[in-house]
Amino acid sequence: MKALIVIDMLNDFVTGVLNNEADAAKIIPPIKRLIKHARADPDWLVVYSNDAHRSDDREISVWGRHAMAGTYGAAVVDELAPVGAEREIVSPKRFYGAFDGTDLEEVFRKYGISEVILTGQHTHCCVRHTAYGAFVRDYKIRVPADAVCVFPGVDGDAALDYLKTVYGAEITTTSAVMLPNS
Repeated sequence: MKALIVIDMLNDFVTGVLNNEADAAKIIPPIKRLIKHARADPDWLVVYSNDAHRSDDREISVWGRHAMAGTYGAAVVDELAPVGAEREIVSPKRFYGAFDGTDLEEVFRKYGISEVILTGQHTHCCVRHTAYGAFVRDYKIRVPADAVCVFPGVDGDAALDYLKTVYGAEITTTSAVMLPNS
């Protein structure tokens, strides 16, 4: 079974306090297609891995207040928002990686997940840390390059190359991920 992980496609990261609107807007349509594909396939799980911070979280001292739990800024952008589907999990996180301090590993065990498809923001930070978490748990990792982005001024190709070189991630495209038997 596969898990599509949508990482930090939140209001604060798209148009809010840490906005990355120009780059995030480009990845919304491919992520939306992947979500639609995953919801229609019983062998896929959709996971929303979302920052949901408390004021005493370590990340706040680095980035300032953002994606505070329960606020508009911590909500998934409307275009990609969860709909409460049967195989849809919202997994709040307080650290960069989707597995850190969450029960995601147990959820994946329950569903028999063997492969993760990582999408969202930011390739060099939260996607990277999620890839590490998947790597040490022995999941196959695929990253559609058209469904991830970095902060302005960061080399996106270098971030993808890191995932490929260090974690053995397959760098692919949204279209290739949606092919039958892919």
